[in-house]
Amino acid sequence: MHEAYFNEAYITPVAISNIMSSHILRLSEKIKSYTAGVGLEIAPGACDLVKALAGDFEFFYTIDPSHTPQKLLISERNVRHIRALFNGEKVKDNLNHKIDFVIFRHLIEHIDTPREFLESVVGLLENEAMLYIETPNAEEIFESKRFYEIRHEHCNYFDKVALCNALALLGCELVESVEYYERQWIGLFFKKTGKMPKQLPILLYDESLTKALNLEIVKLEELLKPFENVALYGAGGHANSLITYLSETSCRKIKCAIDKDERRVGTYLQNSNIIIKNNDMQNLQGIECVLMCMPCYEGVVFEKELKNHFKGKVILSAKGIQYLSL
Repeated sequence: MHEAYFNEAYITPVAISNIMSSHILRLSEKIKSYTAGVGLEIAPGACDLVKALAGDFEFFYTIDPSHTPQKLLISERNVRHIRALFNGEKVKDNLNHKIDFVIFRHLIEHIDTPREFLESVVGLLENEAMLYIETPNAEEIFESKRFYEIRHEHCNYFDKVALCNALALLGCELVESVEYYERQWIGLFFKKTGKMPKQLPILLYDESLTKALNLEIVKLEELLKPFENVALYGAGGHANSLITYLSETSCRKIKCAIDKDERRVGTYLQNSNIIIKNNDMQNLQGIECVLMCMPCYEGVVFEKELKNHFKGKVILSAKGIQYLSL
């Protein structure tokens, strides 16, 4: 993964939907309500949040091994990008300001040593400084039996309690929690107090969870049996993960994946011959069934793009496998 992030060809995901853009605007306003001092975002992706914040902050740092932020932030006068993997001690050598707010979103689930990472982040902060963490919500994933969320690039899965307990041990107190996309993501605001809040009771899972997830895969295979021409709606990480759970027979039925991100169009899902096409309805000609694989936007996309335009069958997946006939 390190090699991929440093590669000049690495493509950073961007917010291409109004839903995601609205999320960024609401989040930026909430962050600014806590402070407008000096901020630092680790792994800023397409820098959408940084751009929404930078004009109101005294100064802003970003750190990421990808070359993308450097290019995207070139016009921002009070932003400095550090192209490197995050290491708390080394980062300090590149800072000319005291950090008031650290942000990282959809990062901790990719880190194989999360405790060491959190210690390094908190070590940058003085008491009363803030920290914002955003990550997929493990509790909701398991409740919804969304098996394809368990994928190779995720080293860990967290719920609110697990993160609160981990940060409590580092002298940080939860001050606000928010949920996005019908609880699929959680956002947690912490303040470094130097005190150790009380530990919360944790949720435990047993082998019944594995059985429930496997049953969803079996259910999906059964629903796909009658069809010979299937399209995946979505071509991001979720879609690439989902096909690894399907049998070869089911995968051969998938003729294309549909995605709005034009940078993906004309390429293929990983290790497959499933071509990615744009969301023009003509690309669904001859398709008997659409399998939705964009859980955060499933309901909105279904209503706007499929409900009154596609005349085949639809399989939803965000809240368990569900079959629709249009």
